[in-house]
Amino acid sequence: MTEIEFVRTVTGRPWANRACTFDELDCWGLVVLYYRHVLGVELHHLPDYESGADFVTCYESAASCWRTIPAAVPGCIAVFYRGDVPAHTGVMLTPVKCLHSRGEHGFVRIDSPVALLRIYSRVEYMSYAKI
Repeated sequence: MTEIEFVRTVTGRPWANRACTFDELDCWGLVVLYYRHVLGVELHHLPDYESGADFVTCYESAASCWRTIPAAVPGCIAVFYRGDVPAHTGVMLTPVKCLHSRGEHGFVRIDSPVALLRIYSRVEYMSYAKI
């Protein structure tokens, strides 16, 4: 699936906690589907995520599979923080466009990281260590 096809398929889909399907997805589910269908990479899977563990617990379990990079590049993830706590993630389509699925009553959309920093305190960019 091309990136353009993926973006067209998921844009507007509803957010649902711990969902990872083309019908509904949360922020991490979006990342998993992007890597699976666009990049052909099966991400490190965490059973905690689907069992409902909080985002921080899941993030900390998966963090060893990712490396921090100094700036956004296409295909990397953006991790948004509230204070020192990771709270949200999305896929960078370009250095200034982030595809993400926003919380309750939200949906998949594209925003700039700068716009998201109105809600979050900081952003960190990461690439998957196995690519």
